[in-house]
Amino acid sequence: MTQLNETEIRNAELACSALAIEYAEIVDNQDYVRLRAIFAEDAVFARPTNPQENIRGVEDIVTMFTSRPRNWLTHHIISNIRVRVENADTAVGTCRVLLFTSDAAEPETPEGRKPSPKQLMGIYHRRYVRTKSGWRFAERRGGVSLHT
Repeated sequence: MTQLNETEIRNAELACSALAIEYAEIVDNQDYVRLRAIFAEDAVFARPTNPQENIRGVEDIVTMFTSRPRNWLTHHIISNIRVRVENADTAVGTCRVLLFTSDAAEPETPEGRKPSPKQLMGIYHRRYVRTKSGWRFAERRGGVSLHT
């Protein structure tokens, strides 16, 4: 097995970390077709609120998201992103998430919309794989640890 140098490790860490941010942007903007650009074809996804249910394959992941009510608004705050490169083609990591939600029916004010009373805090566990198109999520499993 080829040993990665420090620059290669840092580049992989940066690429994998960027996926966490891109995921939040895609979901919060309801631009779900772009999930195809960050998940591997055979990826596995488990929602934080239903971690026992595995959604397999990028097309089923996209379908799950597109079936959400369009009036359900989300705002993910992602932090504590950690990535550990295992080898040239795989990495694992975690990140913390604070999820605010709202309904599009809430009046929009100069201060924004009022969030739903229940907000979630949790962690995502991730596996990454390097594909011909770059780093992608191979697996993303969420868990809820706190709520308001």
